[in-house]
Amino acid sequence: MSTTTLVKQAGIGNFEWLRLDQRADYTVGDAERLADYCKENSLTLVIPAEAVSFKQTAFEEHERKLLRQTLPFSLEDDLVEDVDDLHFALGETVDNTVSVAITARDNLETWRALFAEEELAVEAIVSELQLLPWQENSWCLYIDGDRWLLRFSEVEGFAMEKNIAKLAMQLLLDESENLPEQLMVYAKDQDQTTITAQLPEMLKGIVEWKEQDYWQMLLAGYQQPDTHKINLLQGEFALGLPWKKWWKHWRLAAVVLASAVVLNLLFSVITLQVLDNRNLALRTEIEQEYRSVVPRGAVMDPVRQLRGRIGDMQGGSGPAFVNLFAGIAKALVQVEGLTIQNINYTERQSELRLTIIANSFDDVETARSNIEKLGLTAELTGTNADGDKTRARLRVRG
Repeated sequence: MSTTTLVKQAGIGNFEWLRLDQRADYTVGDAERLADYCKENSLTLVIPAEAVSFKQTAFEEHERKLLRQTLPFSLEDDLVEDVDDLHFALGETVDNTVSVAITARDNLETWRALFAEEELAVEAIVSELQLLPWQENSWCLYIDGDRWLLRFSEVEGFAMEKNIAKLAMQLLLDESENLPEQLMVYAKDQDQTTITAQLPEMLKGIVEWKEQDYWQMLLAGYQQPDTHKINLLQGEFALGLPWKKWWKHWRLAAVVLASAVVLNLLFSVITLQVLDNRNLALRTEIEQEYRSVVPRGAVMDPVRQLRGRIGDMQGGSGPAFVNLFAGIAKALVQVEGLTIQNINYTERQSELRLTIIANSFDDVETARSNIEKLGLTAELTGTNADGDKTRARLRVRG
């Protein structure tokens, strides 16, 4: 399970870090060791307070949607550097007032590059100042030798040197509308008497000492749910999707899935080809069967054409072809040696035209007489010799 790890640069090429769920001593190492230690963890980079400045500024309601674009120019007169060289990260807005964290754009590029080589994704970059524990109506002071950090509001604070700390805090007290009721001082292994002597008189009586080191203090401040921390990774520096990390985790599954898709596609193509070949063979066979019944004429849709012919033979106002021909066939088979050469049927007139071959003209007349005995009209429309046999054409009507 992923957990957050706080990490800060400690000299060139080295880092210090503390995983939040361990609550043990922090670890020191280079980027490679950090990568091995934090492969499954989300990283929050803690940067020096001196690298970030904080401001609170009011804005008009109509500016809200374009605040990220307009705010740098609203603050331009209060800044020493060119706004194009600075990065502005917005905090929460309260009553049309927004807190802003400002840092050099080059700083962000440098901090991100520290982890790029090891492919470690930093999910947040926050100032150490905003990790100092804070509560309403109080100030928080961290002392590390000659370096002092002061957080005097939910968003604001600054770093200062020991020799100007008393003057800086006195000026802040003089300008504050609400004086602090408590000063929490984090100073591990420090002389409390010496530190107290360096505080303004107004603060000496409200000091509460915390014997915690730097990382214990950051851990306490990070886990405060109600304190606002501005993540500098906003705008153009906002996190993209971690494609490389996902690819490492899902590479094998992706390869297996892609292989399965390719195999399935190949199987589908082969199956389709086989079915096409079968369909072609079946159509050829159907056409051959159709030609065995209807030797002449165009072939467009043999199945439909055959059904149409059968319908013509079975339907209509006169007797059905099948019943008609069945009766005629019984009359013809009574004449020995007689064969049917051709049959044409017209449904509209209920008329059957036969071409028969008989041994003699008498056999033709016998066949015609047998048909008329069935109650049909049999008309001889023509005869001619066919070798030693006689060919005759009969028209039979119901």
